[in-house]
Amino acid sequence: MITIRDVAKRAGVSVATVSRVINNRGKVSIETREKVLMAMKELGFSPRPWAQFLAAPRRKFTVAVVVADRIRTENGFYKYVFDGIKEVSEQSGVRVEKIKPSEDASFDGYLLIGADFTKEDVEFYRSRGKPLVMVDHYIPGMEIDAVVSDGYGGAFNAVSKLIGMGHRRIVHIHNPLKAYSFRERYDGFFGAMEKYGLFPKVYEFDDMGDNMDAVIELMLNTYGVPDAVFASNDFAAIRAYEELTKRGIRIPEDVSLIGFDDSTDSEKLGISSVRVYKEELGSFGMRRLITLMTGQDTHPAKISLFTELVIRESVKKREGGSS
Repeated sequence: MITIRDVAKRAGVSVATVSRVINNRGKVSIETREKVLMAMKELGFSPRPWAQFLAAPRRKFTVAVVVADRIRTENGFYKYVFDGIKEVSEQSGVRVEKIKPSEDASFDGYLLIGADFTKEDVEFYRSRGKPLVMVDHYIPGMEIDAVVSDGYGGAFNAVSKLIGMGHRRIVHIHNPLKAYSFRERYDGFFGAMEKYGLFPKVYEFDDMGDNMDAVIELMLNTYGVPDAVFASNDFAAIRAYEELTKRGIRIPEDVSLIGFDDSTDSEKLGISSVRVYKEELGSFGMRRLITLMTGQDTHPAKISLFTELVIRESVKKREGGSS
């Protein structure tokens, strides 16, 4: 594979000079520019779509970032997603406008943010005939570009870690499964429990109505105190922490606890979590949309970003645990 270093060597210039020519930035003499372009031609080097987009004279694209009403972008999970979108938009000169799902306007491309979008919503934006990318959501069966986190793998690794530390009676408190991310985490929990021959127990948490008090009461009355709780996001984990502590159940002495997303609030409380790379969700989504808007690599793709397990004070090894 021909690289930018090969071009620099052929043209007798630095890699930085080749980069300036490709990106059309900085001062490069006409003679040097021609040497670089000739070397690229001789080697058959073609800049990646992203570099081509940055380098080429172009009209300004305007992208609609469609945000569900319940998503708060000033803080929390989606603030970081928007930071990633903003960084790429500023680098590329693409103008971004946030709109609500009900707004109907024409744009060069659409980013749909969050899990609230239905198949009908997606069809509405697809009917505009413009590139479309979903961020932090995917609808199985629809060949729509999407950027998601690896919910299955993250949950599987978290629960496997708990099992390795000697926990056997592990409960999963999950958010509504209509969201792709929560369904993936649910399936990952089941996958890990089944691998080790353990009985999976689950309870649904209404994240909008916040019924964690009732969830914990139901769990204690029907199942008892578990070895560990794995929650499908950090809000659920924090609420479980509060309700268990209120009842005199200690974290982690009595119950180990792991959430998902790795929020600043979970970090402050010492709650273990699965880290989602939130800014990268936004930046990958924006770059993918730009690639589509320039007519490159148009076959639909689902991009899944790996997660990372972060163990804090809320997890304790039980007798017989090995890790």
